[in-house]
Amino acid sequence: MLLRYLKVYKKSILLLVIIIALIVISSVTTGKTAKTAATLAGIGMIYGGISMVIWIMKTPVRKNKDEGL
Repeated sequence: MLLRYLKVYKKSILLLVIIIALIVISSVTTGKTAKTAATLAGIGMIYGGISMVIWIMKTPVRKNKDEGL
């Protein structure tokens, strides 16, 4: 069952690993490399946030019928 979820969330997991790597690189290095890595990590976080909001908005909502009306 774990493999099924990994296949579905492969893009999100890869994005998370890349963001973590960029944050580590930006904190370890100095100069232009740190600024570039921090900027790319920020862009990745914005992209991840927007895609998560879109995913939440696209999920179907279960409607319960009111009983007793």
